[in-house]
Amino acid sequence: MIRFKKQYAAVVLAVTFAFSSAGLAVLPSSTVYAADASGATASISDILKYQQSDGGWRKDYSVTSGDWAKSTIDNKATYTEIRRLAAEYQKTKNSQYSAAAVKGIQFLLTMQYANGGWPQIYQSSGYHNHITYNDDAMINVMILLDEVANKKGDFSFIDSTLADKSRNAVAKGVECLLKTQLVVNGQLTAWGQQHDSVTLKPAGARAYEVPSLCAKESVGIVKFLQTRPSTPQIATSIQAAVKWFGAVKLTGIKVVKTSDDVVVVSDPNASPIWARFYEIGTNKPIFAGRDGVVKYKLSEIEQERRTGYSWYGAWPSSLVN
Repeated sequence: MIRFKKQYAAVVLAVTFAFSSAGLAVLPSSTVYAADASGATASISDILKYQQSDGGWRKDYSVTSGDWAKSTIDNKATYTEIRRLAAEYQKTKNSQYSAAAVKGIQFLLTMQYANGGWPQIYQSSGYHNHITYNDDAMINVMILLDEVANKKGDFSFIDSTLADKSRNAVAKGVECLLKTQLVVNGQLTAWGQQHDSVTLKPAGARAYEVPSLCAKESVGIVKFLQTRPSTPQIATSIQAAVKWFGAVKLTGIKVVKTSDDVVVVSDPNASPIWARFYEIGTNKPIFAGRDGVVKYKLSEIEQERRTGYSWYGAWPSSLVN
């Protein structure tokens, strides 16, 4: 999630939905989405240079004040730097890289809440403190730590103590996933895009990201749970989420571009799609503009938000028969 200009993709000729084969059309060429954090393209020397004293990395290395100058896991920050450092160590055997990677891993362990969740930004304020599933931030951290725990791939150099700590962190994270799955009318459903770090209830972030059930991020959670040794609780969680995906799929419509807009049109032959956000209690697709007012049609929010956000997708298609 990005609130400043630099973090948007400055050069985007065309953006497509990731699941266009499922009936989603290409978005207008003017559409831009959040760019990856600096660590995705920075040189290894800059990754070393910009590692913060706590062991993490900023999203944008050029930002020096405010919440975004703090270490974060947003937009692939920190866990990407760790991966790149580990890979560089395996190529060079330069201990400077392995030491920085270890420091980054230790930061992720420190960043984790006692309840098992991870915030978007470390020691921050407002919605940045929420347990953050948005853009798979927490799930990507858990995937990384699971590799560290098993000394997998580039992380073969990790010592057993850090591996054990990482394993425990993943286990705590799984507990958090299970605790935050929302029960509605007595039934387990799915997850919010972010959850309050104290109450564990779905929480809002930016004005147009209202408390809701989120199809996109819930898919990443389910797929991670599928990699865990099965327990009755995990099996029940997965089954309930998949059932919910099936219940809220949208048929008979597709998302189409115009010259400068994104519209929803009828199409009886279209493959199922899902809204990103669903209203808790009704399972109605919901949308919001920068005023934060919930609407029930994409056409009811401003054009800038219609074209500047992933409101629909086929994310659960591989999980639902």
